[in-house]
Amino acid sequence: MLSDTDYLFSSSFLRAGEGLGTSAERLTRMLEAPSPQQLYQTVADIFQTPLPTPGEAVFDRAFHDAVERVRTAVPDFPVFYPLLYKYDCTNIKTAVKCAAMGYRSYDRFYTCGTIPPAQIQECLQKDVFHGLPRAMGEAAAAVRLEYAKTGEARCIDLSLDRACFADMEESAKAGGIPLMMQIVSMRADFVNISACLRIRQSGMPPEAAWTLLLRAFVPGGQVDRAALYSEETGCKDIAQIYESLEDGDVKKAVRRALGKEPGRVEKIFDDALLLACLPYRFKAFGPEVVIRYLLIREAELMNGRLLAARFTSSKDDDKIRERLREVHV
Repeated sequence: MLSDTDYLFSSSFLRAGEGLGTSAERLTRMLEAPSPQQLYQTVADIFQTPLPTPGEAVFDRAFHDAVERVRTAVPDFPVFYPLLYKYDCTNIKTAVKCAAMGYRSYDRFYTCGTIPPAQIQECLQKDVFHGLPRAMGEAAAAVRLEYAKTGEARCIDLSLDRACFADMEESAKAGGIPLMMQIVSMRADFVNISACLRIRQSGMPPEAAWTLLLRAFVPGGQVDRAALYSEETGCKDIAQIYESLEDGDVKKAVRRALGKEPGRVEKIFDDALLLACLPYRFKAFGPEVVIRYLLIREAELMNGRLLAARFTSSKDDDKIRERLREVHV
């Protein structure tokens, strides 16, 4: 495992390329954009990203550029794969669904994962999913057979989500960075808790709710499945979940989410991941600087997507602003 001093150059390089102005100033500029196109141009300007066509693709391009900065600067890029596997997972799910429907081409894959879009495109064209992260590659092959037998599209999402978190956990442990292992564990817990809340909200019978949660449950977290089970409803509500959790960052986040609507809960959970980076805000160099850089850039671009949605959403500005991620960490 590399030492902090091995990240001396990359940490300085990434801090120098965080974007124009502070995170607060960047958010203010995005908030002041009067139209979608002006917002896209603002994002392109503050992150020094060429504005692609269509303009909304600037969010993917800006994060792709951030990932490429990391790739060219760090001595061991694969240790940061756990932060990028979710983009691979989305691409693989899209390719599997396209292949199942007989399509052999797709032009909107994410460009910020660990697998180049051209390779995903090749998998789609040949309907053979090879060269992928271990668990996701195995799941992609297996789920094609399962879908052919059952015709259930949901099995594609559930199987690949579980595989994605298995790859994240395996990669984080191999990398040996405590902050990365913490982020992966917290993400798994938040995904499982969120799934529990969504399934409960659907109102399905207890046995069906619990069966679905077992299928949706992802590995890698600290919250056991039993902590989410309710004999009466299949899945616990958020207050019951809170009472069953051990003290720690996940329980603190769930406490802040008590009584909040789903969109706010998602924001609170994302903010908790950013808060985990707070102790490293002033660390001069080390892998934690890279992790923080990627998570903050991702959150800033999520804010950009939310602000873009306000131009077509029926929700008022205050509701949308309530969901903006806290990037000042």
